[in-house]
Amino acid sequence: MRKVLFLLLSVFFLAGQAFAQNRTITGKVTDGKDGSPIPGATIQVKGTSKGAATAPDGSFSLQAADNAVLVVSFIGYETKEIASGTAEKLNIQLKVDSKSLDEVVVTGYTVEKKINSTIAVASISGTKINNIALPDVNQMLQGNAPGIAVSTNSGQPGAKTEVRIRGIGSISASNSPLYVLDGVVMSTGDLTQNTPSQDIIANLNPADIENISILKDASATALYGSRGSNGVVVITTKTGKKGQSRINFNGKYGFQQLAKKIEMMNASELLAYQREALKNTGKYTDAEILKYRPDHLADYNTNWMDEAFRTGKTQSYGINASGGNEKTTFYASGDYFKQQGILIGSDFSRYAGRVNVDHKFNQKFDLSVKMSGSYTDQRSASPGNTYSSPLGGAMTQVPWIPSRDANGNVYNGYLPGSPGSSTWSGIGDIPDAFRPTLQGGNFVHTIQQNYTKNYNTQTVFNIALGYNIIDGLRFVVKGNAELTGIREKQWTSPNTYDGRNNGGALYNVNTNAGLYTTQQLLTYNFNVGKDHSIRLLAGNEYSYRNLSWTMASKNMFPNSDLQVPNVGAVAADVLGQENNYAFHGILAKADYDYKAKYFLSGSFRRDGSSRFPKDSRYGNFYSVGAAWRITEENFTKSIGWLNDLKLRASYGIMGNAEGLGDYPYMGLYSFNGAYNGVAAGYANQPANPALSWEKQNLFDVGLDFSIFNKRVYGSIGFYDKRSSALLMQLPLSMTTGYDVMNLNVGKMLNQGFEITLGAIPVSTKDFQWSTDLNFATLRNRVLSLGGLQFIPAGTRQRIEVGRAYGSWYMPLWYGVDPETGSPLWVGPNGVPTKNVGEAQRGYVGQALPKITGGFTNKFNYKEFDLSIFITFSAGNKAYNYNRMNLESDGANLRNQSKDALGYWKQKGDISDRPKPIYGGGGTGSSGVSSRYLEDVSYARVRNVTLGYTLPKRLLTNMKLQSLRVYAQAENLLTFTGYKGWDPDINTNPLSPNSTASIATTNGGNDAWRYPTARVITFGINVGL
Repeated sequence: MRKVLFLLLSVFFLAGQAFAQNRTITGKVTDGKDGSPIPGATIQVKGTSKGAATAPDGSFSLQAADNAVLVVSFIGYETKEIASGTAEKLNIQLKVDSKSLDEVVVTGYTVEKKINSTIAVASISGTKINNIALPDVNQMLQGNAPGIAVSTNSGQPGAKTEVRIRGIGSISASNSPLYVLDGVVMSTGDLTQNTPSQDIIANLNPADIENISILKDASATALYGSRGSNGVVVITTKTGKKGQSRINFNGKYGFQQLAKKIEMMNASELLAYQREALKNTGKYTDAEILKYRPDHLADYNTNWMDEAFRTGKTQSYGINASGGNEKTTFYASGDYFKQQGILIGSDFSRYAGRVNVDHKFNQKFDLSVKMSGSYTDQRSASPGNTYSSPLGGAMTQVPWIPSRDANGNVYNGYLPGSPGSSTWSGIGDIPDAFRPTLQGGNFVHTIQQNYTKNYNTQTVFNIALGYNIIDGLRFVVKGNAELTGIREKQWTSPNTYDGRNNGGALYNVNTNAGLYTTQQLLTYNFNVGKDHSIRLLAGNEYSYRNLSWTMASKNMFPNSDLQVPNVGAVAADVLGQENNYAFHGILAKADYDYKAKYFLSGSFRRDGSSRFPKDSRYGNFYSVGAAWRITEENFTKSIGWLNDLKLRASYGIMGNAEGLGDYPYMGLYSFNGAYNGVAAGYANQPANPALSWEKQNLFDVGLDFSIFNKRVYGSIGFYDKRSSALLMQLPLSMTTGYDVMNLNVGKMLNQGFEITLGAIPVSTKDFQWSTDLNFATLRNRVLSLGGLQFIPAGTRQRIEVGRAYGSWYMPLWYGVDPETGSPLWVGPNGVPTKNVGEAQRGYVGQALPKITGGFTNKFNYKEFDLSIFITFSAGNKAYNYNRMNLESDGANLRNQSKDALGYWKQKGDISDRPKPIYGGGGTGSSGVSSRYLEDVSYARVRNVTLGYTLPKRLLTNMKLQSLRVYAQAENLLTFTGYKGWDPDINTNPLSPNSTASIATTNGGNDAWRYPTARVITFGINVGL
């Protein structure tokens, strides 16, 4: 009996102990700075698999013993450990981890901590870009992440910016990355038909961006399958936080000027230069030279550069409000941005609004709605390769002709008797063949009359319904509609030089584009025991795009008063087209980690595209990845200075289907011709029923680390990217009736190292200095061209197996003969020759940069902050096409740059410019050769910002949360040996069959390019 009683008492005692060990603990997790609740934070009982997540109001409840230690964590905050003690309710405050904010990996489909990820990603926080005085998000990526090459086609406000991630992987297909906005693929690029350069991404307001993640390796990009081969730029917009509602106002105003001038000859210099050029022909006497170029020409000294360029104004004003409660959070914003171009006749303005709302119906259902609308208005300067362009005119027109009369009225420059015409009395004493004129008229007059404008309206609707099936199992249905409408209007007045022969012209273009996407995503996150964590993703995605445009033009307008089609008497052109494509994909991803020490991931995606024939419409893409967090091993625990060390690697296969249109495999006919008064069709694209996906195999390995209490941190990585079955427009024999055929031929390699280093050298109570450096190398090689050894790519480049894509190949310039001043080229057997026909062609460098990077230093002293951001690029060359005209050795009878004055003058002179000969003298010295090929390596002070934040004690009486004033400069200084406007030129090679104008797409050729501006702005941020 006593034994039974003892057993009963023991059971009651143990039961009481068990009850005591499993009491309910409740609490709330909040932001340690502003007290706002943190939903989704993880509270785990240390050493067990027990845990809970905070509700929308930050509250939680879980079972734990009195002596339990709770580990509280959330992305972007420092992990905190606290003893549960005997308190029934805990109030836990988390501190923001400034470094971990940049370590959140947002893939568009998932969000995870970088420290637990196998992914190679570069993250840019919104604070780095929200106040930059530039209209295009792409421009803000430059130098902020390794392996990202950003180059500008044009300084035109709102113009397209080229982004390349880890080199060039294709020859004819697209090399642009995929852009994802709030989890859905968005439209990018130029959708206009008659505008020199425009980018639809300029509709996006940078102030609405919370974070940009640049996905580079297979572990992340393979999740996008056929569209991820060129990298993925994931943009996440801001959302509201629970707690106190906030209102923020941001305003800035400034000005921009030409960053670098090209000095042109003044009237006296050009007069002396052309006299010398006439003399060097050996045909004219001194008297004849004075007759053809009399002294009085220098009576006028018009600076056409000053006429073309101005100080442009830039301004931006935005307001946003955010807040919410346990059920609903919101973020709403409105923004106005206007930038006046530095070239007359160019500007850009944007009106943008956004509303993001998240609502939780109950513990099971939630809804997210994101809506944005924007309207942009862009006026483009005429392409620089036209004389009516202010850019073309500034670089060609002679200074001997006035632009205005004594009262400041602008001359038209071409009507009989007007300065600039051949009948102007100011040049009446000069023989007809030698009279200087304004070719194309006076551009100052033209730009007041003519214009090219586009009006862009875009609306994006994004809605997502989430259902929490059980703990950790979640299903989300998402729908997205992106609607874009563009109206282009180009007007050429009958009162201008360009419209004088056809009574003026009016072009109206209307473009409508719709991109519709639906997603169904199922995620399941769970633990097995205390050591195993698994995250699963499965999804289905479908998208459809339709794009249609119509253009109509008319001529013969009576005057400039009525600029509508009905007024034009003659119909000139009526054109139009409609394209569409559909895309379907199924995807799956699994992530596993063991004790937060060993990580494995794998993904699979099967994509189908209407751009390929039925037999090859679908393609399979996959990736595998692994990571080892070495600092979780016991043998590293004793290394006190080592905080984190992780080795990661991944391999995968992606695809590419962009860049060759929506019907690349079909045999196409064009019906825009006419025969005997009726419509006629003709074949313009041969069919290829075997056309398939371009493939890319990507291997990546890297090491992430932080040491000395996280005061020093960074990563070192290497990648090997090999493209195969390249989608290429291979040239065909003209006997086939076609120029090219779309084929899968060729292979290409991109390899490189990527290094990021960061440090906090000084951190005291009042002063902190942080520094970040990133740089990347690139080795590009063409491995195969489908049996061909090389493919010509214009007159200056050639694509050849074993060399970098975009290698320069042209006649080799030797220099100037010091005895005679004659031009020399490298001739047969390397012997100099004066005969341009004997010049040998050879390889003289590459267009793609070998090194790119950025260097940032931030200083904080009490309420003052200063940041200096430097970007750099090295190892590539560009063809300075402008110098062919500005240093033409007398071949060009327009104005010349001052550099041309450094020509050979007498025997023994050492010069790189031959003696000038009026009309060129047939020497060919200003023709295509390596003479005008220049190194475009540079280092640029891209941004300097100085700010002051008012102390909290001063804001209390003002009823403000925050107030900061600042001044910043963009493109402040550039260090380079390049002679052109700007070494930051788009050197991405053009396809060998491209018909794009190098004046707007460059392709490594600096030809009549709208130059870069230096921007100075002053701003204020106010928080209520």
